[in-house]
Formats: sequence, structure tokens, C-alpha cells
Amino acid sequence: MLENKIITAIIPAYNEAPRLMQVLKVIARVQFIDEILVVDDGSRDATARIPSRLAIDVLRHTRNKGKGAALVNGIRKKCESDIYLFLDADLIQLREEHLLALVKPIVQNPSIDMTVGVFKGGRSSSDLAQKLCPILNGQRAVRGSWIKNIKDFSWSRFGVEVFLTHYARDFGAQIEMVPLWGISHYHKEEKYGPILGLYHRIKMYIEIIYVYLLYESKIKIKEKVVPDKPTEKKDEMYARV
Repeated sequence: MLENKIITAIIPAYNEAPRLMQVLKVIARVQFIDEILVVDDGSRDATARIPSRLAIDVLRHTRNKGKGAALVNGIRKKCESDIYLFLDADLIQLREEHLLALVKPIVQNPSIDMTVGVFKGGRSSSDLAQKLCPILNGQRAVRGSWIKNIKDFSWSRFGVEVFLTHYARDFGAQIEMVPLWGISHYHKEEKYGPILGLYHRIKMYIEIIYVYLLYESKIKIKEKVVPDKPTEKKDEMYARV
């Protein structure tokens, strides 16, 4: 706990058994993180087999629903948290200082609703991608009272970061970009091989474009729904997180 804030780390994971533990070992040592939840998004490997000594919760999807659904269900599972820390399962050189850098602005400044990490000084290819499109970074901290009032974004899959960033900007939430020095992640070609890796990369880009195309219709932006003023009537598609 950091300044009486309940902080929960949520790690969506799909077939990340060879890489997940090196991330969890770092997070498990961080004293200000109160809860750790791995959301196994329909993996076919041993992703969900987390050693009990680490005191990490696991939520399993019976089928792959996408990153957006993993985050939404993770928030619903840990609904009492003040701050959520979203982290990828394939990070390289993650350190406690990176986690503190993401969380600290939200703890110290009540006007900040979300921080977005930007890789710097890690692998050159990752750093270049961050320079071109930093809003795609999955390393984020979000204020619980803000994200719990966002309409259901479980449909967004790999476009979840695009959705959250645009939603924050459209509805006046404050975002702070946070440099994360020396950190990187595995590329899809490294995880799956060149051909299958390329397939997964193209699939990811399609899902991101899908969010760009459907964003306005999904949130009904023309109606200017304010996230901190929930309406009485909800339907299933637009139920809040």
C-alpha cells in the first residue's frame, strides 16, 4: 500500500509461460503493490501454473477473449482497488523503479487519471516503436474511480490502449507520459517464430485499426456521455466496468 491506496497489478497473459515468471518475480517483491492478478486469456500452455509461494491470484478464461476483456474482468475481480497497474507478461528488465514511476503521479496528484509508460534506452527497435506511437504501450497505471466508470471496453482486444487513451482525451481525463528507462519486451517473432510471429503481428494491427474505426460508435461519443455520471439504465453491451 502506498499512502493508503490499494494498488493492484493486473497482468493479461496468453501463452506466456516461458516469460511470465521473470515479470512476476519482480512484481511480487514490491511492497507497495497489494494484490497481483494474472488473467490467463485462454492459454494452451502452462501460463496459469503460478507457484503458490508467490501469493498471486489467477483468473482463467476458457477461451481467448483478447487483452481488453482480460483487463475488464481483472478490474471486476479486484473491484475494491484504488489504483490499477497494467503490465505486459513479456517484459524484459522490469524493475521496481518502473512500477513506482507509473504509480507515483496518480498517488501524488489527484488530477491525474492515467499514466502511460514510454520505453527508453532499452532495445532500439522497441524504442523506435514507442517514438512513433507511444499510446500503444501497455504499461499503465489508472485511477480506479476513473476506469470503473468507463463503459465496457472488453470488445477492444489489442486495441485497448488506443481506446483508453482516446477516451481519456475525449472526456477530459489527465494523462501523464512516464519514461521507463532500460525496459523492453519480446517481439512476436521471437515468441512464435518468423512466420507465426508475423501472423500475430498483423492480427494485432488489425485489432488496433478495428478500435480506431469503431471507437465513436462504441462509446456513443456524439451523446457526450460523461464517465463520472452513470445513468440509471444500462444494457449489456454498455455496462460499466
